[in-house]
Amino acid sequence: MSRSARHWAVMVIGLGIAPFLFVGCADTGSRAPSSQSTSMTVAQSHQDVLRVFAAVQSVVGADGWEDEQPAWDSCGSGSEDAAQYTYSATRKLPLPGTPDEVTKRVAAALAKIDYAGARMQHDDTLTPPRPVIGYPNGYNGGTAADGFGVAFQAYDSYADLSIYGHCVPGKAPRFGTPLNPRPTDLP
Repeated sequence: MSRSARHWAVMVIGLGIAPFLFVGCADTGSRAPSSQSTSMTVAQSHQDVLRVFAAVQSVVGADGWEDEQPAWDSCGSGSEDAAQYTYSATRKLPLPGTPDEVTKRVAAALAKIDYAGARMQHDDTLTPPRPVIGYPNGYNGGTAADGFGVAFQAYDSYADLSIYGHCVPGKAPRFGTPLNPRPTDLP
């Protein structure tokens, strides 16, 4: 084989393999879990998300949370029913300490409810730069295999929280039920 032919063969093989190399580097922050947590029911997964939110509120404050976005997502594969509860909210009130202090206390509050390993990091690419938490795999590290994850950030007079519940076997609750109330059903 000539040198030119070898060069083209290497390029063709390289181009053929390249897509497979990048598949392994796909966005690990995807909300679609690859497996389910079989240790929880739909109701328990829902309650766990609310427990995480309560832990964060115990540090940051219970009042002033806005832009609340609860949602049930289907996370099953194929004909398999599975559901995931997600919740996000923003608070635009003064923090009970510096952003670093508050974020460290949020990590400690998560550890108290069995989510040890949450740690404060800093994102200097955001404006303004701020302390952040990404659980379980660190900031921008994606979710657990069952889709569970917590993202928190804080800066002066601002806190933001997103919780991705565990993907569990079962159907998402029907709209208008206690686990999935209509906005008009809320207190």
